[in-house]
Amino acid sequence: MPVPIHYVFKPKKVQLTDGNLVLDTPVPTSYLSAVDHQSGKEFETMRYMAVTCDADMVPEGRYKLRTHSLNRSIEIAICLTVNEESPQAFCLTLHSLIKNIKQMCAPESKSKSHKNPIWSEEDSWKKVVICIVADGRRNLNPAILKVLASMGCWQEGVAKNQVNGNAVQAHIFEYSTQVSVDSKLKLKGRTLKNSNKHHFPPIQIVFCLKERHTKKLNSHRWFFNALCPLLQPRITLLTTAGAKIGSGSLFHLWNAFDRNPHTAGACGEIRVAKGLLWWKVLNPIIAAQIFEYKVSSVLEKPFESIFGYISVMPGALVAYRYETLLPEPISGKGPLTTYFEPDYLVFSDDHRDVGEVLDYSYFAEDQILPFLVVTRPHAQNTMQYVRSAWAETELPAGIGSFLGMKRKWQNRRFFGLIYAVSHVAAIWRSGHNIARKLWMTLEMIYLGCDTIFWFLALGNYYLVFYYMAKTLAVAPHFSLGGTGFMLMRYVYICLIVVVTMISMGNRPRGQSLYLFILSFVFFACIQAYILFAAGYLTFLHATEFLPYARWESFATVVAVFKAAGYHVLILALVCCYAVYLVSAVLYGEPWHMIACFVQFMLLMPSYVSVLGVYAFCNMHEVNWGIKEPEDHEKDPLISRDAIYHASTVLMPDERSVAASYQDALDDLDRKKRPKTSLSTPSTSILPLHSGSLSSSLLPQPTMQSDYYTTFRTRILLLWIVANGALVITVSADQLAPYLTLNDGSNLYVTIVVWIITVGATGRFLGSLVYLLGWIWQFFRQLLS
Repeated sequence: MPVPIHYVFKPKKVQLTDGNLVLDTPVPTSYLSAVDHQSGKEFETMRYMAVTCDADMVPEGRYKLRTHSLNRSIEIAICLTVNEESPQAFCLTLHSLIKNIKQMCAPESKSKSHKNPIWSEEDSWKKVVICIVADGRRNLNPAILKVLASMGCWQEGVAKNQVNGNAVQAHIFEYSTQVSVDSKLKLKGRTLKNSNKHHFPPIQIVFCLKERHTKKLNSHRWFFNALCPLLQPRITLLTTAGAKIGSGSLFHLWNAFDRNPHTAGACGEIRVAKGLLWWKVLNPIIAAQIFEYKVSSVLEKPFESIFGYISVMPGALVAYRYETLLPEPISGKGPLTTYFEPDYLVFSDDHRDVGEVLDYSYFAEDQILPFLVVTRPHAQNTMQYVRSAWAETELPAGIGSFLGMKRKWQNRRFFGLIYAVSHVAAIWRSGHNIARKLWMTLEMIYLGCDTIFWFLALGNYYLVFYYMAKTLAVAPHFSLGGTGFMLMRYVYICLIVVVTMISMGNRPRGQSLYLFILSFVFFACIQAYILFAAGYLTFLHATEFLPYARWESFATVVAVFKAAGYHVLILALVCCYAVYLVSAVLYGEPWHMIACFVQFMLLMPSYVSVLGVYAFCNMHEVNWGIKEPEDHEKDPLISRDAIYHASTVLMPDERSVAASYQDALDDLDRKKRPKTSLSTPSTSILPLHSGSLSSSLLPQPTMQSDYYTTFRTRILLLWIVANGALVITVSADQLAPYLTLNDGSNLYVTIVVWIITVGATGRFLGSLVYLLGWIWQFFRQLLS
């Protein structure tokens, strides 16, 4: 058992710096004596700064970071947001970032970055800063503080809760560390225990610990509006704890901005952790997500990149040129102003009429930021997909967590596309040339069609099932077709009603979880039935015409194929799957087609009939932030020294600091640890528990939440009526003569299938153009 540390506090007289509390505390000598850089204030001391104002007021509050006093020019500022993740997930991301910085900045590194004069300098590490923004002091896992303490970026007993009688809103710690901690919680770097391995250049770290738990959007506001004005970086990169940044990804993203001055945003590929020998593929939910991510990386992202606008920028690895985010000097408005409006609304004290200010942007969250940057007036900003940059992340393996994640993503994408399509006129107010404006408008038309198809996906998939099963019901040599069609049709409709009912305000737990699982199984059977029907009908049709058809004539082949009333459905299936296969082979990644294609095919109807229903039924849950009650007086774990212009504060002595550092190292060395956190001494700045707020701390329903619920109800009713009217209209027997073509196919199904086929072909061509450009750039850099 760890022995609790007895902290000894000594009085220290401090002078406020421009009215702000700034403390420089010496780092443990046991740490400093083992690293390479030992002289200099940024190595000898850790700086603590107490922020007593809102994030937007930090630049006006005369707060300054060390980079300002050292007169450093920052190329890249990295925002690593932390909420309630485990220390292993936090270290996975932080260690991968540090290794990327080492590749770019270390003199002994042989990476491509050293061909660039910016990174070939000996002190190029001074151009990169990692900003760790923790969302809530009491929500942060205490073990993460142990990790930061072992790196010299945190000390117990230093933080204060009041300055000049004002409550502290955020605690900022600064230190240039020379060690790292990997995902196995092993200390890497030149320390007393490990003096010859894993040499790291100094890494400038700014740790911003927010007092309140206000969610990720507010953490981004602290980064962009509080820290970036003090750092003045050229490029900003956003990531989150739990993502492993790929080797060289940091440089490849920066290089995309350096090569093209019009590149305002860039994102990398998001990969899925598959485990040793791809064992996680055995889980069909993970396998389906792997296939989905790969299709996005080889089709959707390259296709949108050639237009210059990417509709969905992944939060795990996205970068922006900082100057393109700043507000206009005259109007004071810019992309960040609209981006942070949901955060301002949630934490504003004036909610008299939420309906007047609510827009789709409040539901789209970070999906609208790329559109705001691209359509900035009088600017020629574009977005770019950088395939050589990647991040690996863990995905949910259970039905409950899978539903929760897809609900957020689908709603954000849906409202993000609505926002972009409805503001298409903003493209023509930008500074792009006429060709680019027309090109982006064409993309908006494509995205508008994609949005409509997603909105009507529930009805469209039912119609596919209806016509395939109905055709199979009258097929020869298949006596169970009629009975199976009637039974599955009624069960299909009943299950849609059940999924809608259990999705309204319910979490996928307990009995509702079993109903969701049953729905996934049933719709997988529906998909298997449709595929069987397509194959069986094709076989019957081929054997019927095989003895008489003259197959040497292409016209005859087409005529025989069109003689079947379901040929358009088969055409769509073949075209889409051929696009998946060919693009995967061209990009050199066919393995996901082999390992994950079947799982994705069986779960595809659940994406529409279960995930889609759950997303629409819970779109009112816009979790931008929860305002915590102000209860500093009830928290005994923070020093309550009220500090004025000059006063005496209590600081831990040198022996206490050394003991705390040694305790952090010992805590990392212990082999037996709890699953969620390391052991914590009894005198911690954080409560021993971690997790989400209890229900007693959550705010009561207000007019704002009622408005969101009403908005959800209206959209849900529109969605149900639209899909129901579509199914009734297309499948009605009275309208069948007007919707049936000469070859027996349905007019509406034919139109939908041809649009899908043309869209799939267009995505493939766009992906091919992107691949050819990427190959050209690769050989160009290789020869240079």
